[in-house]
Amino acid sequence: MGNSGQGISQGGFLAVLWTLTAITTILFFGRLLIRSILVRTFHLDDFFGAVAWLVTTVAIILATIANPLNYKSGAIVVGEAPTPPLDELKAITLALRRWNLAGELLFWIGLYCSKLSFLFLYRVIFGSHSEYRYAWLAATTYVVLSFGICLIGVFGQCGDVHNLLDYDVCRTPYVAGLDARLIWVDYFFNTTSDLVVALLPMPIIWRLNMHYKQKLAVTGIFSLAAVTIAFETVRSVKLYSEVFSLTNLYSYTELVISVLICMLPSYRFLVSPADKDREYRRLFWSRLTLRSYHSGSSDYSMHTLGRRHSNQSGRPIIDEETAPEPIPPLPTSSRI
Repeated sequence: MGNSGQGISQGGFLAVLWTLTAITTILFFGRLLIRSILVRTFHLDDFFGAVAWLVTTVAIILATIANPLNYKSGAIVVGEAPTPPLDELKAITLALRRWNLAGELLFWIGLYCSKLSFLFLYRVIFGSHSEYRYAWLAATTYVVLSFGICLIGVFGQCGDVHNLLDYDVCRTPYVAGLDARLIWVDYFFNTTSDLVVALLPMPIIWRLNMHYKQKLAVTGIFSLAAVTIAFETVRSVKLYSEVFSLTNLYSYTELVISVLICMLPSYRFLVSPADKDREYRRLFWSRLTLRSYHSGSSDYSMHTLGRRHSNQSGRPIIDEETAPEPIPPLPTSSRI
């Protein structure tokens, strides 16, 4: 039996999705554990990360339920199965469209919640820099507007929202041309918002008083948001050249990878060689094992997370001997 034009068997498709979802779930609950032990509070970046994980999990469950129908439709499209009578074909198409509408809606919600998780993480870390607030507000506004435009693409793919479940209208040449344009509109706003998320913290990171290697490491973590651009490019090309039912592997993989990436910054302190991250590791393992902990740093305080000493201009002080800095915040948050 063929793979119905999907490039992978039904079992292989589900194995890929659920393996990635399981890894993301482990990272998500690990993130919650880290924040509850070290920070003892949660912020909006955690909220959007949680929503992204929940929405993605629901999307994968729906994809699993709809998978047999999706492969049945794909087999008809690529000629692996005979074309059924028109009434049956309409029923299959409309049933699959209902599943796809739910999947597309969850796709964009999960994708943009992961972006907002990054943005609100940036706000926690760099919020003390007054000149950064305006850039953050502009970036957040653009990301939210991009999300709205992508939602318009979901509900406007057949012209009018009332035509979404009209088999004949959705097969007209006008709708085919409209879909082709919407694919690239979504691609533009999705990828540019990814770039905004990836590039926004870079100027601040490279002005911070930290070792060059640490700057490279932090830059690499936040640049992971750009990984989703590669997935989005492949997905959009496939959408443009094939029907939607043949691109589910690319779409769901992009979604899960983006949410997985937004969980990774929480774990930086586990591998960072910085003295302050070593303090975090000692505190984390001591609390996890219920052992007593004594910091070797006189200025160590979990209440100083996300704050840095600065001069009157709001720029970070470079002289660590005269102005010791508190421990930096734990990053907690690539669609993609």
